[in-house]
Amino acid sequence: CAAPPRLSFAALTKEDERVNFFPVGTNVTYSCRPGYHNTSRSSLTSTCLENLVWSEAAELCQRRSCGEPGALPGGKLLVLTDFQFGARVKVSCEDG
Repeated sequence: CAAPPRLSFAALTKEDERVNFFPVGTNVTYSCRPGYHNTSRSSLTSTCLENLVWSEAAELCQRRSCGEPGALPGGKLLVLTDFQFGARVKVSCEDG
């Protein structure tokens, strides 16, 4: 197989990052990227299949919650999405 797929929510383990030859049957393991956590007890893996394509890695890593930013003295907070990792909020000042 060619190099394993890059995932937005997980990265290859350091050990698997150093490998550059992937025969059929090779398993690689991913770990959740910063800001994500594994929601199960399962390992996040992908396997080089007979047709030289990588098996799909289950999306076991979910975004972490950053929590609510809290009160903003003299300002307003507009939540654009949610409070998960990567979310955005819009901050504006009150008059005066």
